Amino acid sequence: MKIVFMGSSTFAIPSLRILKEAHYDVKAVYSQPPRKAGRGKSYKEVPLAEFAFSEGLKVEQPTTFNDPNVIKNLKRYDPDFLIVVAYGLILPRVVLEIPRKFSINVHGSFLPYWRGAAPINQVIFNRDSFTGVSIIKMTEDLDAGPILNQEKVMLDHTETFGSLHQLLSELGAKNLLKVLDNGNLNKEILQDDRLVSYAPKIKKLDTKLDFNQQASALEARVRGLAPIPGAWFEYQGERFKVLRAEVVEGRGNAGLIISEDLTIACGEKALNILEIQRQGRDIMSLSDLIRGFKFIKGDKVNQSTR
Repeated sequence: MKIVFMGSSTFAIPSLRILKEAHYDVKAVYSQPPRKAGRGKSYKEVPLAEFAFSEGLKVEQPTTFNDPNVIKNLKRYDPDFLIVVAYGLILPRVVLEIPRKFSINVHGSFLPYWRGAAPINQVIFNRDSFTGVSIIKMTEDLDAGPILNQEKVMLDHTETFGSLHQLLSELGAKNLLKVLDNGNLNKEILQDDRLVSYAPKIKKLDTKLDFNQQASALEARVRGLAPIPGAWFEYQGERFKVLRAEVVEGRGNAGLIISEDLTIACGEKALNILEIQRQGRDIMSLSDLIRGFKFIKGDKVNQSTR
């Protein structure tokens, strides 16, 4: 069984690893090209490409599939399956039809809930009671193909993006292997379009904390963005990332610091910051930060310094 694997983020690594450990014939790994990263903005391989190179796998890094030469090169691998996990590029019909059998996607939600680029973030933001992983046949419509396998995960509202991302990436890999090992790839379930919800890509503005919202919504947003990219607010011209917080009783105008241990009034109740990262510094507990930096009771966060 010949496979071409496509992925870019760390979410894809367990799936590629498990295929290699199971001795599937991975002919090539398609991943996005190196990106600028870090303060020096030097180019760095995306996580899946870095892993594939370390395993001695053939890596292809096209920037588009609108190039006939890219399509021609992909066809040379003559795959039985394309397996796509958090790749980040839209695949046109001409690509999806290349494999002898079909193209498979590992998606980090219990479809049809949260189709799109950021399902793990959204399920935490929304305080859903469950999520899961879905293995689907790919179609041109985003995350809309028939389901080959699913596994549900119950949530207790302590999950962070980091912890849930790790859990679902490993679970997705195991369920992918079940599908391939099972051999009965014609057993599929159509998605119920009445239940569809969408999880668009997280934008920079989505990561800024809006204290006009309820504290419970902000606490969920902190967890849904931790540890990366991190929820944040501004104070005295500096940006502070919040990695952990709790909802507490408290009243005041939205954004008002109502205690020096950094309790901030919200649209409803208040948010007590427990773990924080000052711009350019390491993550630390709030108690460690305030030994050398003071948040002044009565000040407001996210205030313009001009």
